Amino acid sequence: MSAERSRGRRGTGHAVVLGAGISGLCAARALSGVFDHVTLVERDSAPAGSGVRRGVPQGAHVHSLTPGGAVVLAEFFPGLVEELAAEGGTLAGALDELEIVFFGSRLRQVPLGRVLQVSRPFLEGRLRERVAALPDVTLRTGLEAVEPLADAPAGVVGVRLARPGGPDSAEPVAADLVVDAMGRAGRGAAWHRALGYPEPPVQRLHVDVAYASRRYQVAPGALGTAKGVLIGATQGRPRGAVLTQQENDAWVLSLYGFGKGHHPPTAPEEFLGFAEGLLAPDTWHALRGAEPLTGISSFAYPASLRRDFHRLRSLPEGLVSVGDAVCSLNPIYGAGMTVAALEAKALRKCLAEGTAGLPRRFYREAARAVRLPWLFSTMADRSMPQVPGTHPALAGLLARSFRATMRAAAADARVAAAVWDAVSLTGSPAGLARPQVMAAVLRHWSPRAAVPGKD
Repeated sequence: MSAERSRGRRGTGHAVVLGAGISGLCAARALSGVFDHVTLVERDSAPAGSGVRRGVPQGAHVHSLTPGGAVVLAEFFPGLVEELAAEGGTLAGALDELEIVFFGSRLRQVPLGRVLQVSRPFLEGRLRERVAALPDVTLRTGLEAVEPLADAPAGVVGVRLARPGGPDSAEPVAADLVVDAMGRAGRGAAWHRALGYPEPPVQRLHVDVAYASRRYQVAPGALGTAKGVLIGATQGRPRGAVLTQQENDAWVLSLYGFGKGHHPPTAPEEFLGFAEGLLAPDTWHALRGAEPLTGISSFAYPASLRRDFHRLRSLPEGLVSVGDAVCSLNPIYGAGMTVAALEAKALRKCLAEGTAGLPRRFYREAARAVRLPWLFSTMADRSMPQVPGTHPALAGLLARSFRATMRAAAADARVAAAVWDAVSLTGSPAGLARPQVMAAVLRHWSPRAAVPGKD
């Protein structure tokens, strides 16, 4: 074990972050200033700021940076939101400039701050520029992790890197900390087994959601004053649509559906037909007359998963996983990038106390960060009859609960604000349990059983 790690000193040593997506970039920023040097490793040879990276197949779809996530990114990167807006990003008032329909009810429109609407490549490109400009960070592209370097008493002491498809080119890189930001495949978790440690228990919820997205240039004023439209799925209609204005006045429409029979089509002549009946007629007709800027991108999301590293009794020192490697949420709830930012904030908090015993301390903090987003998304998913594994009675109860809450949110500004705080991770979901909010929800409660197709 290095002297620095054993003493838990800060400001010394070398950290390696594997993966330069949102979680990896946030992690690298958290490590900067703590370690003498941070190496950020990305498999893609030349990540482009304006295009969808090969390693991010979901990059063409709507991404949401919630206000809660924007606050964390602003702490890491001061002035970032203003910079993105100045370069063409869209700032939308929440909820007054967004039309949001959850479980069949349109949330009451009240001013609750601003939401930054940009594409994933646009945001990731600006974050990459900020991180690469840090004096103690080096970005290396065209390399992937082959295996960890381990020392029996010290744990992980580095990683072996190689060009993709070229294991003979592998080079060992020593490190006091290796961060796995390589995504939901969980290579870091698999390394546990290779190092003689147990893999973390996994929670998995099969959702079978598929997406299809396309960018449009819409005539000025054709979509009215709204800067975003979100139509959520219901039990009887397990399909949804998200339409947002992003940088440079382009609009992106993402369609999704639960279950194979409701997956959106990828054929251009069928794509907008799927959205008819979801979007308001004037919105749908405006898109019919809009100019497509891209083809149709599709992406399948089979299951949400959470790896409970915090439940392990023994952990290798010198290795932590972040982002989707820890918790991958159904993307329709738009919390993925925010959770990645919250985990990076948790990592920085733990590093402030030194590096000794870092994995255990970090995973406990990360579990707190993901607990509520995981609970919200999985409860919403379990209310859908297309999602297996939930007793029909419980699914019906959850559906009635969500419907009553959203009906109340359509009529009561306090309920709408509480729902937004919970969904956007801006405030505590405990706001939904306030007496005035609960009373409003109970007034909209329907005692009848949920009947698919009747909501």
